[in-house]
Amino acid sequence: MAGLVWFVATFAPLSAGAQEPPPDEEPSFGEEGGDMLGIGNVAATLIAMTALHWDGARTKEPQPRDRPPATRRIDSELLPVAVHGSDDVSEARLRAALRALEQAVWVLEREGWELPVPDGGRGETSGFDLYLSPTDALAEGAPEGDVPWSFLDSNIGFGVVDPDVDRLGACVAQAYGETLALSLDPAEASGWRKALGVYLARRVTGEFGCGDAVDRQQAEPYRSWIPTVERLDERAPLDGGGGALLFALLSERHDGGTGRFIRDLWDLVRQRTWEQETLGLRASPDLWEGIDTVLEASGSKLDPYMDELAVARFALGDSARERHAGYAALHDLNTPVPLTFETDLAALPHHTGASPVLDVYGSAYAMVDVRGAPSDSRLRIWLRGEYGVEWQLSATRLDAEGRERGRLSAPPRVGDRRAYLPIELDEDTAQVLVTVTNLGHRLPDADDPEMSARAFRLIFELVREGQEPVRD
Repeated sequence: MAGLVWFVATFAPLSAGAQEPPPDEEPSFGEEGGDMLGIGNVAATLIAMTALHWDGARTKEPQPRDRPPATRRIDSELLPVAVHGSDDVSEARLRAALRALEQAVWVLEREGWELPVPDGGRGETSGFDLYLSPTDALAEGAPEGDVPWSFLDSNIGFGVVDPDVDRLGACVAQAYGETLALSLDPAEASGWRKALGVYLARRVTGEFGCGDAVDRQQAEPYRSWIPTVERLDERAPLDGGGGALLFALLSERHDGGTGRFIRDLWDLVRQRTWEQETLGLRASPDLWEGIDTVLEASGSKLDPYMDELAVARFALGDSARERHAGYAALHDLNTPVPLTFETDLAALPHHTGASPVLDVYGSAYAMVDVRGAPSDSRLRIWLRGEYGVEWQLSATRLDAEGRERGRLSAPPRVGDRRAYLPIELDEDTAQVLVTVTNLGHRLPDADDPEMSARAFRLIFELVREGQEPVRD
């Protein structure tokens, strides 16, 4: 009892509205069954002073969508899934979509992916609902609200596929995958959710989703792997192609193409928003943070790995891709990565113009034809990038058949927009592929506006052994 008296005497003045009673009055203990004056406020003050508070990034919860109108439904007899449509959609189309949906569930469950969280009877079914309804996205997973009974953040969703798509199976799998992403982590940016849908469609059908997302990413390598929502211009469409290709490359490198690494990565970044939900969902760790952490734990770093992927994607779209051993499972990509600059010995020394603007982790490529160079010569390469970001410069020696003979990278330097590489040429080197990647100034966040897009220029010079270097 003495301890309680000391506690009240010491901390009661801290509570809002607490006052000492006059000397001639007895302390009031409130109504019968109530607390001693100030105890409730004191307790709240102590909790506020000592409890852990989330000060990390937050993001808005996905905006709920209304379900499309539907007058017909076919339920699966094997799985808790159903396909809905209007009278304009034939029964044959509905059944084909149901078969594709069942295939997607079987394949992904076998690979360890859970079913999307049940929707509590919405759509008059107990499981996942897919709607064949016109949509400009061709295929998408739509949010419908949070899941109050889930320990971790989760969102109820449904799938929508345009009934007139050509690749119905890939489109259904993509819509299912995007809805699965909502169920796993609604705090991830829409670009990541779209990417998972496109990637999982590849796992199920062998096709990267409903459209040409990955082909567009290959044709526009200056784009970020995951564009931000704020980028509404044509250079950053939220089609999921970059992220899907990134997932495929990560899987090839870390799990041999089984997809286990990507599944575990999504599990790794899940979190629970348990306090002050009105401020938004906890947005950290996100997938970029998860990838960075896993690579560091494996003894690697994200920035050098982005350089490796930049070179790999060039090889995947190259006509000589069969001669490249790495990432063999992706050798069916048909879209070549374009060259930004091309030059040869006759044009050296050569100063390029300004490159296209590169988003963070976007890349650009130059090719120097060095056939006929003296055996004791060296190709010197200077990079001059815009301020505000770090730059990665690498050069890959190729033989006459397009096979890689060696690679050299200049480590990025904080606060220095310049880089330099001397490439020793030998009789087997026919071309030198130069790759430049914008590393930004911090780990990217797909929820933030893109503020680090920058351009660069290159300088090429051929020198013989013993020649004095040119001072810059």
